[in-house]
Amino acid sequence: MDLMKKDTPNKYLLIVDLCCIVVSFLLATWIRYGKITKYWYNNVYGWSSIFIILLYIAIFYLYDTYSKLFKRGFLEELTAVIKINCILAVTSTAIMFIFQEGAMYSRLFFFCFFLLNIGISYIARQYYKVLLLAVYKKSTSSHKIMIVTTSDQAREVLKRIRSENEWEFQITYLTILDKYLVGEKIDGIEVKADFIDMFEVAKHQVLDGVFIHIPPDCPLQLNLEETILEFENMGVTVNLSINTFGLKLHEKIIQQMSGYHVLTFSSRLFNESQLHLKRLIDITGGLVGCTLAVILGLFIAPAIIIESPGPIFFSQIRVGKNGRRFRIYKFRSMYTDAEERKLELMAQNEMSGLMFKMKDDPRITKVGKFLRKTSLDEFPQFFNILKGDMSLVGTRPPTEAEFLQYEGRHKRRLALKSGLTGLWQVSGRSNITDFEDVVKLDLDYIDNWSIMMDIKILLKTIWVVLFGRGSR
Repeated sequence: MDLMKKDTPNKYLLIVDLCCIVVSFLLATWIRYGKITKYWYNNVYGWSSIFIILLYIAIFYLYDTYSKLFKRGFLEELTAVIKINCILAVTSTAIMFIFQEGAMYSRLFFFCFFLLNIGISYIARQYYKVLLLAVYKKSTSSHKIMIVTTSDQAREVLKRIRSENEWEFQITYLTILDKYLVGEKIDGIEVKADFIDMFEVAKHQVLDGVFIHIPPDCPLQLNLEETILEFENMGVTVNLSINTFGLKLHEKIIQQMSGYHVLTFSSRLFNESQLHLKRLIDITGGLVGCTLAVILGLFIAPAIIIESPGPIFFSQIRVGKNGRRFRIYKFRSMYTDAEERKLELMAQNEMSGLMFKMKDDPRITKVGKFLRKTSLDEFPQFFNILKGDMSLVGTRPPTEAEFLQYEGRHKRRLALKSGLTGLWQVSGRSNITDFEDVVKLDLDYIDNWSIMMDIKILLKTIWVVLFGRGSR
């Protein structure tokens, strides 16, 4: 779990509150004057709205109403909203009095504004909490964590975590170290692993983070350093809730998780703001790419159908970030029985390891060869990017069959979202014949990732595609 995401709801809560201020301002203008635009663009009310917004931003950060957002009940939330609006009202009134600007504004207008803003902000905040706790938390985007603990501690850990009402992660399963309880449920959470098979199970599960809570009197001697390193090698973030400061491991930070003081270990801790920027670039690129895909489809679709009657698109389940399954889309470049014929051609696989590649693959149509040479078959993946399953730049998403053969260390190449292009694609896509070389390039990308690195790979990809270098 990336605990740096804990600041994210605060930023979005501010946006929600500011939207409520704008709506309340417009409604108050309409109630007082019967019109909106005339007084909204009027110099007096136009500048006052900007002043109130800037003042609210300052109050929002100075007066903490957001740190315990998810712990507050209905009445507590209403109290918090009333308090911050009262502070806004008193502060704005004092400033207008000091500058002797009060006579220019309608008292009824401001009374309506603050009354409306209390009601609208309160309702909006409740929906905001429901959106994060009930919708986001259960979506594929939320962080999926496994809890590693003992049988006598499991219920207490679950109770404590649930009492914190965390929004950003979902507990997917338990690993119980001291007893074999696989298949059973503890407070609604399934036990899927024990001390012996926890790494094997984790390898094939959707897993972003591990929370380890071991009591001091635990009879089982778990080698923490080896355990943490094993999960790190899978690209999984580890949160350790005991005071263990002397471990010689990778990046680690001290923070809180659901009331526990934890050490967070990871082979790479990503900057949350950089990840947001990466997603913004993906959305922008996805919109452009989807538009081009629709236009290109008007010409490509007839050519595909004429040579090989059947579906225009090829879709397949692939494995993305930390084991998430999603359906990838491409323009179909093979005959419709390609998957069935693959078994017959496995002996001619030119890749050593967990990938299939074959020169002059007989399953590829003539149109398909052109689409692959020009990379036009990849354009429907922009819809995957826009949806959030993939990124413009990342690692190649494996098939389920490939993924199920992975060793634990191979899973770390899925620590970031899969990409339309990546480091190994621009390093000679046809020249690499060993899967381990692909893994090495993918891990180099993850370990050294930055926005500038993505931009360089995108520029190299354009050059590779234009000159057909390495495509097949």
